[in-house]
Amino acid sequence: MRDLNSWYWVWNLENQEITCSSRLLERIGVNPSRELPPHEFWEFLIDPDNQPSFFSKIEELLENPDCTAFLQYCAFKNGESPSHPIKVSGELLNGQIISGQIEFESDDLSESDSYLLKLLMDHLPHSIFFKDRESRFIRINQTCAEKFGLENPGEAVGKTDFDFFQDEHAQQALEDEKYVLRSGKPIIDKSEREVFSDGQQSVKWASTSKIPMYGVNGEIIGTFGITKDITKSKRQQDELNETIDIISDQNNRFQNFAHIVSHNLRNHAGNITMILSLVEVAESDQELDELLAHLTTASDRLNETIEDLNEIVDSQSKSDYDLKPVNLFTVYQKVKDILSTEIMIHNVDFESLIPEEFEVHYNQAYMESILLNLMSNAIKYRHPKRNPVIGVKVYQSESGPVLKVTDNGVGIDLDKYGEKLFGMYNTFHSNKNSKGIGLYITKNQVESLGGCIEVDSKPDKGTTFTVYFGS
Repeated sequence: MRDLNSWYWVWNLENQEITCSSRLLERIGVNPSRELPPHEFWEFLIDPDNQPSFFSKIEELLENPDCTAFLQYCAFKNGESPSHPIKVSGELLNGQIISGQIEFESDDLSESDSYLLKLLMDHLPHSIFFKDRESRFIRINQTCAEKFGLENPGEAVGKTDFDFFQDEHAQQALEDEKYVLRSGKPIIDKSEREVFSDGQQSVKWASTSKIPMYGVNGEIIGTFGITKDITKSKRQQDELNETIDIISDQNNRFQNFAHIVSHNLRNHAGNITMILSLVEVAESDQELDELLAHLTTASDRLNETIEDLNEIVDSQSKSDYDLKPVNLFTVYQKVKDILSTEIMIHNVDFESLIPEEFEVHYNQAYMESILLNLMSNAIKYRHPKRNPVIGVKVYQSESGPVLKVTDNGVGIDLDKYGEKLFGMYNTFHSNKNSKGIGLYITKNQVESLGGCIEVDSKPDKGTTFTVYFGS
């Protein structure tokens, strides 16, 4: 067979003789007239790094009755020349003879082009790879080899991403390559989280492009691509996003603080102003004493609110929201005191179901603001033809504490105003005192601490607000 101008080889296991084409011997730098023992033939042909995996294929062929043929991707290294991908196939015949074929990667480059490609492969600081249709590496550059923890790029030949990455990333890479092979469309600059199967499970971020590789007849024979390490820029971006989140959070707290100051203090000021106006027209000492008692209570509640606002100011630089156990019954009583004058003037009745020991891990000022907004709205939008009745109920659900505030007021047309209900400066009634920020504040505060608020309302029937504080 040495006279045949072909790339076939035959290994006679009985006499340990290998015969092959003269072209192949010349290609690997061996005089065609020289007799080569099998081990020297394979040492000449296959890069030392690939020899263990190749011989394991031979052993499997000889020892496993179910294995009758094999296909192995290796690298050929001739002296100081760069490794060159080859494909070795073999088939067992009659139990004593292995016949096979060797295919070298097509090399149509000029010497100048080959030199330029070598410069690119050796010095580009990004990973370059070429794969066959089975997503097996047929060539990588030195940067890619170092990334895989290999001393020689030839060690990657015939291997897949599953040999270097954990399954999740390797499977996604395989799916991407299948898409490129199937569609003929490239994938450009896809950000990927690479988790290596190196024992330490090290993680890197990469931007990868994969492009279809065409053969001489125009068919897609594989993929090639480039991967850029973007771990540093990704961390910088994450740090920037974290800074933006912190600034946004601080801005959100500032807005809440400003709204609490303007909205809550307005309630206190209005209460005190109303009491003073009643003092001027008091008709008896007993009535005057009652009003002064209300005034004292209103002043005390104002001081408490100012203290709460000072706590908010002190906590603005903290990463949390100064959460602590808040007694709902205590907050409810405090809000009733703040609204005492309006409750008295409008004959408001309450139907409350709040256990005295019921607590929620929450921000004290936010809790007071939420309940004050909902209860003051219930009074503000009372029905003109019936005495206002406000129901306040709290209970523990599977997902966390829940607060319900119900009234028998004028109600809201949710079909008409539902999407705008919690927007800033939106009003839905003719009440001249409406500013359109109370519900906006409430929703903002509830959601900032991981909760949500829902509303159920019918015109002329009343409204129920339900606050889910979350776990």
